[in-house]
This record gives sequence, C-alpha cells and structure tokens, in this order.
Amino acid sequence: MTPKGDDMVRLDTETGDVSICARKDGDWACRAMPESEKSLRSDNDRLVAENKGLKDEIRRLEDTLGIGEPKPGDGSAASAVRPKLQLPTEEDVDKAFDYLEGMFRKFRDRLKRLDESRPDGTQL
Repeated sequence: MTPKGDDMVRLDTETGDVSICARKDGDWACRAMPESEKSLRSDNDRLVAENKGLKDEIRRLEDTLGIGEPKPGDGSAASAVRPKLQLPTEEDVDKAFDYLEGMFRKFRDRLKRLDESRPDGTQL
C-alpha cells in the first residue's frame, strides 16, 4: 500500500489489480481503480490479432493474383511455381477497344434500322 493524499493505493502483486482505499466512518473501504494497463493489454492483443489477420489476407490475395515474393520458410512448392500476374500488352488493349467499338457500331446500326422500319415514321 502506498499513501496518496488522505487515501491509500493498494496493489495486488499477484494479479496486478490496483485499488484506491479511503477511510469512511472509521473503516477503510477500497474500490478498484480503472484498469488502464489491462485495457491497454487487451487493445494490444486485439491489434496483434487484427494485424495477423490482415497479413494473412494479404498473403491470400498475393497467392490468388500470383504476385508477391515467396516468404522465408514457406517451403511450399506451389508458391514457387505459381504464375505471375501479367498485365495486358498495348496490342491486347487495342484489340479490346476494337471489339467494344464494333459492338457500339452494331448497336447504333440496329437502332437506325429500327427507326427506319417504323411504319408511322416516328423515331424511337
């Protein structure tokens, strides 16, 4: 026990709990102090678990996408032969745009034909 003004601070050496004790009507009464260390410890444990979960998720995404460096001690043959993510070439992008352009052109042409085929001459 350690004096703190008119009160005393009591430390339980086995559990680490801290109480503040005050004299009331000739008797001492103790009440638990806020357990900031326990709170910090539980916050730290929560953050450690969250950090591990995020690292596991990053690793899973890297494995799925075939990116990232092999981790030391991984030792799995699957990670050594996994395919690398390959970005499309300029030629691939040009082909994709040509395809989309063709689709839009066909769509526009079909709409024109529908407009022309309406018997009353009104547009869609």
